[in-house]
Amino acid sequence: MGRKLVILAKSGNSIGMFCCRFACSLMVAILVLSDANAEEGSAWSDRSEIPARYKWDLTLFYENWESWEADLERATAVYETLNTYRGRLGESPETLLAAMQLSDEGGMLFTKVFGYVALKRDVDTRDNDTQARFGQVMSAYSKVRARLSWMSPELLAIPEERMRSWVVENDGLAPYRFSLLDTYRTGQYTLSADGERLLSLHGKVRRVPGEVHSALTNADGERPEVELTSGERITITPGIYGKALNQFTDASDRRKVQEAWMAQYEERRNTFAAIYAGVLGQGWAEAESRGYASTIEMALTENAIPFEVIENLIRSARDGALHLQRYHAIRQQFMDLDEYGWSDMHIPLINDDSYYVYDDMVPLVIRSVGIFGEAYRSRMEEQFGDGLIDVFETPGKRSGAYNASRYGVGSFVLLNYHGTLEDVFTLAHEMGHSMHSRLSQEFQPFATHRYTIFVAEVAAILNEKLLLRELLKEEVDPRRRIAFLEHQIGGIVGTFFLQTMMADFELQAHSLLENGGGITADRLTDLWKETVTVYHGGVIPEDDPYMFSWGRIPHLYNSPFYVYQYATCYAASAYLMERLPSDAEAVASYLELLKSGGNDHPMAQLRKAGVDMMEESVFEAVIEEFARLVDQLEVEYSAYLSSVRTGA
Repeated sequence: MGRKLVILAKSGNSIGMFCCRFACSLMVAILVLSDANAEEGSAWSDRSEIPARYKWDLTLFYENWESWEADLERATAVYETLNTYRGRLGESPETLLAAMQLSDEGGMLFTKVFGYVALKRDVDTRDNDTQARFGQVMSAYSKVRARLSWMSPELLAIPEERMRSWVVENDGLAPYRFSLLDTYRTGQYTLSADGERLLSLHGKVRRVPGEVHSALTNADGERPEVELTSGERITITPGIYGKALNQFTDASDRRKVQEAWMAQYEERRNTFAAIYAGVLGQGWAEAESRGYASTIEMALTENAIPFEVIENLIRSARDGALHLQRYHAIRQQFMDLDEYGWSDMHIPLINDDSYYVYDDMVPLVIRSVGIFGEAYRSRMEEQFGDGLIDVFETPGKRSGAYNASRYGVGSFVLLNYHGTLEDVFTLAHEMGHSMHSRLSQEFQPFATHRYTIFVAEVAAILNEKLLLRELLKEEVDPRRRIAFLEHQIGGIVGTFFLQTMMADFELQAHSLLENGGGITADRLTDLWKETVTVYHGGVIPEDDPYMFSWGRIPHLYNSPFYVYQYATCYAASAYLMERLPSDAEAVASYLELLKSGGNDHPMAQLRKAGVDMMEESVFEAVIEEFARLVDQLEVEYSAYLSSVRTGA
């Protein structure tokens, strides 16, 4: 499949400056915030009560729905005009330039239109009017994609040498050089105009397995009840399930909750297997239609990622799994558990109940990125300004956190800040995305501003590492230091080891189907067990309910061959972290990466920043960091236990 022309920004990422009024204290305990509701870390009951500096200013997009409707109509009209260029792209470089500029004009309008309704929806998912308008813009986008499916085949009809000469001779085509010439790299996989239109019309159908999985696990998911050892009866929801594994101190309660929640995946395993077979089958059908040898080849080709990167990643994670197993063995010993499994892997050794005040954490995050220089630091201060961050939880607000880049408007961060340590690291993480998006918008034209998922998490994860360094630099409280270390270790477990394990599993599952194997619940469960055992050894028992988690993980159903990129990004950030603090040249190269948007293939962009993803040393950097942190945790926690026993 050729590189698609940018029509709509599909991923969710300044006016004014917010100057923090509090000096940050690294000796954080329970700090006092000037705004009353925030000091409790609870959701605000009324969004209108929250001071403006903690909320998005959506008037940066539009003053009202009427202006939004006008731009939606304009965008549709622009694409209708673009459609009149069908059959004409090869006439001259001037004609091609006019078509590309129309594509950009429509893309920027759709980015703004989509951005407004998406952010408005996410601050109150109960608003049916906004939900309807969101559906309206998505429907318009689907129609545009179908009507413009002729563009890639028509571009490929222009001889490559002629296109190269046009790009050289016509300065106006310079912003499109990369995408235009890259079309020829993957041209062999692009179908005729009729074939591309047919595949585009089937886009909604290809999403059905993921939508069915979502409905089965969310809207129609079981909500079982269990009785805890205290005698209290609770109803398990997705939120309660996560809370139980992370907060319930009684191991038997954690196991009860896990068994009750996972029972639905075991009982419905044949249904989930049928859904996943649909995911595997539709991916393979498209790959075969385009002439790819496998679904993974199709997934990697778009961004020119060599298969060796996946091989190196999986091999390094498998080789480093002994450190993962050692970490859990240490945890089991410290927790004094005779039996240990998935339900015991998330509860922290130290319960850090400190409240981290948002206004105090802002300058800490800014200070932690000081190695990037004054220009970067001052831009980050501006990103904390009024209107670009939506900080606190409110009724109906979307859960989680993200950064939404909207070219020409800004880079918007959504949080649900409750003052936990996790919230502080999330803040640093999303500000990494925010700065990457801002610099890409600032230094790239619309045509090349959007960076790929393959590099997207590098800046975010690196910001977390820099924050940890800042926290540990001055913190002396042993409990809090242990909490900081555990958080970073948990990041490596979840982002590197577990994401690689999932990628390992889905690679085997896709290969199984593509080689004629049957996809059944028993086969998928066996395959998942085998893969889990490779990474965890005997840490997770064979009868652990986790062995049915292949039916639970949304990414496997909604975004095949997506999760490996979390792991590669983590590896790149770990490798960079070894160099940046003491290498000014490396810092300059890294900042160029952030400014480069999507103006080259991601492997080439990372190589310019000093990270060659073909080298196993990049992945070994994560394993070495993990082993070092586990050693440090063992020493510091042992010392803490000793001090508790002696009363020191």
